[in-house]
Amino acid sequence: MIRCPVCKAENVQGPQCRRCKADLSLLSQLEEQRAALLAAAVEGVRTRRYEEALRSARRAHQLRYGEDSRRLLAMLHLVQYDFFPAWQYHSGQTARFGN
Repeated sequence: MIRCPVCKAENVQGPQCRRCKADLSLLSQLEEQRAALLAAAVEGVRTRRYEEALRSARRAHQLRYGEDSRRLLAMLHLVQYDFFPAWQYHSGQTARFGN
């Protein structure tokens, strides 16, 4: 779901806002890229390639802060015994675009 930056309407599909007809194609592409990065991070966890997973999760988090990327980053730091960043992500104390 994409929120229109012009009128704030929630949009489920289409390259245009359902309410104001603003072009949302770039935002849609960013969301698709973020979803692919999160999927790559999950695959990295599954195959125990934690550094690759961490890079993908960080990039997804930079594209758009979300609870999903924050939790994934906390878990990835935890499995690498990097406890302080794990705690920061878990508790939400990290900057949105940090680490």
